[in-house]
Amino acid sequence: MSNVGLPMQQSPSGGSKQPGRKNPKGKKKRSGLAVLFAIIIIGGLVAAVGVGAYWAYGKFQAAQPAADYPGPGSGEVVIEVQEGQTLTDIGATLQKADVVASTQAFTEAATANKDATSITPGAYLMLQQMAAADAVDRLLDPSSRNENTVTISEGLRTSQVIETLSASTGIKVKEFQAVLDSPSRLPLPTWAKGSGPARTEGFLYPATYQFEKDATADDILNAMVAKFTEVTDAMDFEARSKKLGYTPYEVLNVASLIQAEAHEDDFNKVSRVIYNRLEPETWGETYGYLGLDATLNYALEQFETNISESDLNFDSPYNTRTEQHQGLPPTPINNPGEKALEAALEPDNGDWLYYVTVNLDTGETKFTSNYNEFLNYQQQLRDWEAANPQ
Repeated sequence: MSNVGLPMQQSPSGGSKQPGRKNPKGKKKRSGLAVLFAIIIIGGLVAAVGVGAYWAYGKFQAAQPAADYPGPGSGEVVIEVQEGQTLTDIGATLQKADVVASTQAFTEAATANKDATSITPGAYLMLQQMAAADAVDRLLDPSSRNENTVTISEGLRTSQVIETLSASTGIKVKEFQAVLDSPSRLPLPTWAKGSGPARTEGFLYPATYQFEKDATADDILNAMVAKFTEVTDAMDFEARSKKLGYTPYEVLNVASLIQAEAHEDDFNKVSRVIYNRLEPETWGETYGYLGLDATLNYALEQFETNISESDLNFDSPYNTRTEQHQGLPPTPINNPGEKALEAALEPDNGDWLYYVTVNLDTGETKFTSNYNEFLNYQQQLRDWEAANPQ
C-alpha cells in the first residue's frame, strides 16, 4: 500500500508548508497557555493540600482534651456572675481569675452537669486553680455565695431592722447603731428631719437584699437608704406630697402610721381617716387629735393591742391618744413599704373619722364618721376577743 498524502501548497516565498500548521507565533501562544494551566493546576493542588492539612489540624486540636487543673485548688478569689451571662462568658471570667485552666474545660464540665443552667447572678467565693467540674459544683452551692441575703419586712422599727441585719450578717448591733448615731454617714434626702437615730426612722427601705459578706454596717445602711430614694424618686414622692398640701416628711410620717395601723386592703381608707383628723375643719368637737395606739406603743417600745389606762397618761410627743399632742408624731414610727407610701399620697375619698378592726384573724375593718357607730364597732371587737381568747 502506498501512503496517500495531501498535495503540498506553494508558499508566497517559494517554499512550502503543511496545511493546518500554525506559524511560529501560534506555537508560542500554545506554550504560554500550557504554562498557565499548569500553574493553576499546581496552585489548586497546593490549596487542596493546605485545606486538608488545616482540617486535619483542626480535627487533631478538637481531639485534644481541654486544659484543666487537677484541683482541688487553693486560696480564695471572689468572682461575679453577671445578669445575662452565658456559660461561656462565666468560663471566661473564671479563666481570667485563674479559677479554671480554660474556658473550654469549664463549658464542657457545665454541659455535662444538667443543673449548670441554674447558676444565678451574684458574687461567689471561689478557689484558684480548681478542676472545672468542681468549679461548676461550687457555683451551684448556695454556701459559696459571697453574699448575705437579708429580708427586711415592711413596718419594722429601725431598732428591729438593725437587730435583723445583725442576726443575718454577724455584724454587731452596736456597729449599726454607731452609723445611726451619725446620720451624716447616710445619703438621707435633704428633707429628712431630726437628729441622731430618730433622723433615720422611715428611711431604711424594706426589701430583700443581698449584701457581700465583707460589707460593713455603713455599706448596708447606705444601700437601704439609697433604695428608699430609688423607690420614692420613681413615684415622684416629693412633688406629689407638695401637691397634696404636705411636706414629703409629713407624708412619710403618715405612711408609717398607715403601715402600723391598717390591713393592706384598707391602706387608702385609713390614709383618708388620718388626713381627716389632721385637718381641723373635719374634726368638729369630737376629734381634735390623731388618737392612734400605734404611736403610743412606739413611745412605750411595745407592741400591745390593748392600751392600759396608765399607758394613756404616758408623757411623750408620740402619745397621740391625748389632746395634749395634736397632729403628727415628731418622726415616722417605722419603715413603711411602697404600698403604704403610695396610699399616703393617694388617700381614698370619704368623710370617715373612725375605724375599728372587728376581726383580728381576717383583718376586717369597719369605717364610720359617726361616733356612736364607732362605739358599736368597738363592742364588736370586744365580743370577738371574748370569743377568741389568745
